[in-house]
Amino acid sequence: MVKPPSIEESGPAAQSSLPTTEVPSPSRSHCGSITDSPDSLWTRANSHFGEEITLVHADLPMIACALVSGICDSSAYNAWTCFVSMQTGNTIFLALGASGQPLSHPFGWVKSLISIFFFLCGCLFFAQTRRFGAGKNRGILSISFLLQGVCVIVAAALVQKGVVPEPVGVKSIEDEVNFIELIPLAFLAFQSGGQIVTSRILGFNEIPTTVLTSVYCDIASDPKVLVWNNVKRNRRVGAVLAILSGGIAGGWISRSSAGLSAALWLAAAIKVAISFGWAIWRPKPVTLP
Repeated sequence: MVKPPSIEESGPAAQSSLPTTEVPSPSRSHCGSITDSPDSLWTRANSHFGEEITLVHADLPMIACALVSGICDSSAYNAWTCFVSMQTGNTIFLALGASGQPLSHPFGWVKSLISIFFFLCGCLFFAQTRRFGAGKNRGILSISFLLQGVCVIVAAALVQKGVVPEPVGVKSIEDEVNFIELIPLAFLAFQSGGQIVTSRILGFNEIPTTVLTSVYCDIASDPKVLVWNNVKRNRRVGAVLAILSGGIAGGWISRSSAGLSAALWLAAAIKVAISFGWAIWRPKPVTLP
């Protein structure tokens, strides 16, 4: 019969012979603080920017986009007699070009056509964000608006550096097209497509950010227009005031000694600020089953 081990045999000496598994301690820097590994930082960043945002107050950045449209459209029309956001007006200018009108700007339709084309390209490009978390992730929204801001920055830099001549206002007669002016037009129209696509993705159809005809109609035909707690009415009125304020600001800035480039730099700053805002926006609340 095998003799069981005595208490002395099962003491510390015997226990020390048993295999043990040590739990590795987290790495520490020379000052004693725990340091995250690069993989951990990447995982946390990926998780943060992959979260879907909450739509609470997400209409405010869209109203800010309407402000940008007002600034850019008033500045662009005063400089190049076409729009970069309001494509209804450009469509009419394009139609007038078929009959060589207006007589003072017989080739103005070329600028309108370029603006419409790159606006459509912008809509097509930014609509692809729906493939990534339905386009409502922090990272997707932040990158989208950062790209839009870069487009405005390029346009502002071209004007400020003199690559595109600084306009002095609407010319009485313009019988030729300065094709270099089409470059900033293309960038501005392209980024305008991004903001209206975002308003659709987020579900704020009452804030188209680029046009007000349908907004005016919805305000006038709303049976609850005088009701105090009417969120959609408030958004529509906010969009109208934003475009109006942006147009006034863009006109005065373009008229001042600062010129067109200053108005575009202001628009770019707003777009970049929105981009950083999306990066830290609150996530959508998780509903437990």
